[in-house]
Amino acid sequence: MQPSNGAAPPPSGGPPDANAAARQFAQTISEEDLFQRAQTLFAPFIAYPPNRPMVFVKFGGPEKQAEGDMQMLAFNWLRQERQRNPSCNIHVPEVFKIFSRGGLTFIIMQLVAATPVQQFATKFDPRTWDHNKSRYYDIIAEGVRLLSCMPVPTGATPGPYTRGERRIKHLLFKDHTAPVVYPTIQDLQDHLNRVAERGYRNNPHPPKIALEKELVFCYTDFNDENFMFTTDPDGRPRLYIVDFEHASFLPLSFLAYAVLEPDSRWFLCSWIAKKFGASLPRNNIAVMQRLCYMFQVSSANIGLRKKQLAPDTLDQ
Repeated sequence: MQPSNGAAPPPSGGPPDANAAARQFAQTISEEDLFQRAQTLFAPFIAYPPNRPMVFVKFGGPEKQAEGDMQMLAFNWLRQERQRNPSCNIHVPEVFKIFSRGGLTFIIMQLVAATPVQQFATKFDPRTWDHNKSRYYDIIAEGVRLLSCMPVPTGATPGPYTRGERRIKHLLFKDHTAPVVYPTIQDLQDHLNRVAERGYRNNPHPPKIALEKELVFCYTDFNDENFMFTTDPDGRPRLYIVDFEHASFLPLSFLAYAVLEPDSRWFLCSWIAKKFGASLPRNNIAVMQRLCYMFQVSSANIGLRKKQLAPDTLDQ
C-alpha cells in the first residue's frame, strides 16, 4: 500500500457530493499558472482563482507532499467515521490534487467557509460563549481522539505516511523537525536516549525514554486557528481540522507530550487531556521536556551515529 498522489476518491453513497465541481475543477487548473502566482505571494497559500475562488491551495517545500498525504488519510478516515456514526460532524478538507513544480509542492484542496474557534466565539454574547465553549472544545478534543484511532497503514514507520520523505515534524525537535528519518520505533527511541544521556550528564542513573511499541496517528499542532467551525442548516456545529504539517504516525507519548507539555500556551490542551484521560501516557513527559531543551540548545546532530549523518556534517 502506498499513499496516493492524486485526488481522494469521491464519496460513495450518502448525501450528494458537495465537492464534485471543485474536485473536477482542481484537475483542470494550470500548474504553470499556480507556480507563477506563487512567486508573487507573501503568504504560502491562496484561494483560487482569486476572482471567484473554488479551491484552496497551499504550497512550499517538498515536505508539503507529506502534509497532503496525511490530510488525505485523515479525510478518508473521518468520512468513514461519519458514515458509522451520523452524530459525528467532524471533517477535514478534501485534498483534490498534489503536484510539484520548480522546487515547490502544491496541495489543492477543498475551500472551507468556516471560522477559527476563537473568532467563531465572537459571534456569541460573552456570557453565552462562556456557558457553551466546552461544547466546541469537546468537539475538537473528540476530533483529535478520533484521528488517533485511525488504523495504521501497512508499511508505516515513525513519521508521516507519504511517498515523500518520512521526516517527523514535532515540537520536541529543533525547529520542530527531526534531524533524520527513523526506520523503526527502536531507532527513534535509541536516538532520544543518547540525547537523554547528555541531558542528564551529572546523573549516574539518567532516566530513559520508553516509547510505546505501536504507532498511532498523532495530530500535534493545537494552534486555535487549525480548528474551524461553521454551522449546519440544522444548527449543528461542524468542525474542520486543518493544517496537517505536524501530523505523523508516532508512539502515543508524542501526542501526550504535545498535549501535556508544561509550557504549552494552547488552551485546547486541557480539553484534549480530559478527553484521553488515563489512556494518555505520562511516563515520558519529564524526560521529553529535557530532550526538547537539549535539541533547542545543541547542534542538530546531537545524539546521532556517524552512519546517520550526511557526509558534509561529519566534521561539525
